Amino acid sequence: MEGGHPFDESRALAVAEVMRLAYMRGLVQVKGGNVSFIDRLRGLVYITPTGAPKHSLKPSDIAVVTVDGERIKGLPSIEYLMHLHIYKAVEEANAIVHVHPPYTLAAVEAGLKLDLEVLIEASLKIKCYAIVPKLKPGSEELAITVARTLKETGCNTAILRGHGVVAYSNQDPYDALDMVESLEDLAKIHLLRRPNPA
Repeated sequence: MEGGHPFDESRALAVAEVMRLAYMRGLVQVKGGNVSFIDRLRGLVYITPTGAPKHSLKPSDIAVVTVDGERIKGLPSIEYLMHLHIYKAVEEANAIVHVHPPYTLAAVEAGLKLDLEVLIEASLKIKCYAIVPKLKPGSEELAITVARTLKETGCNTAILRGHGVVAYSNQDPYDALDMVESLEDLAKIHLLRRPNPA
């Protein structure tokens, strides 16, 4: 790998697998969403590449950037700035998953407040969730706003209006995926519980 850094196959494998799982679960479109896993010791971030079909990612496809944004391997996701800003703002963040879950977005647009206590998995995994206004995908404004919101609220999950969900874990990408999956299940439950209009 460029710069003399050893390539961490296990981190790259986790990023690829979690992205495939997110696609299989219907949480992203075939070229949407992104996942990253940081190596804080070396200051490297393993992240899904831009424009690649998410259902067929292999570890060798995973891009690598430094925490300061220098590209070491491949072309990172358009949202790489958001990942880097979160890693800098939230020291306990070790992995990030960004997906586009339809039920979560539908519930927020319907004005529903998602009660984490309704689903035990959500209450155990998600400290709280914050709402971020609709901002341009891939923009530095979005990256800064999401990172600042997560740091200031202490939440480990953010819902980006009209866009998607971002969750960070202090463990690995599988744990962050578990968060967004439980939030999506919770949103579906809330939508199903709504009384039918007369």
